Amino acid sequence: MNKAFSIILFFFTIVTFSQNKGTIMGNVSDIELENEALLFASVQIKDTQNVAQTNFHGNYEFKNITSGDYILVFSFLGYESKEIAVSVKNDEISKINGALKSKTIAIDLLSDEEIVATEKSESTISKRNPSLK
Repeated sequence: MNKAFSIILFFFTIVTFSQNKGTIMGNVSDIELENEALLFASVQIKDTQNVAQTNFHGNYEFKNITSGDYILVFSFLGYESKEIAVSVKNDEISKINGALKSKTIAIDLLSDEEIVATEKSESTISKRNPSLK
């Protein structure tokens, strides 16, 4: 009798705990390059240690995520980060795609700051090209 009760309790526990989890999956792409997949982009569930990297097709996946509301942070070197809210429900797959835009880097050519270049010594120059002495 104890053995049968233990087995029933075990299966009840598994069913109960397995229903409190969900999955988050999706794709990360470059919005400016016709949604080309971003390989090895980072996807993090904000304020947690859960981080995934995209595969060769730009896909990522988080399994066994406790039901609740989260914020996904999509990031990739040279691209602007993006945050998207997601709601994870019991035994459901939440599909969230992140399309990132590349960062723009501005260089101020009219700046008053000097660009410093270092010179090579004359002995170095003369060894390489004697006519520059």
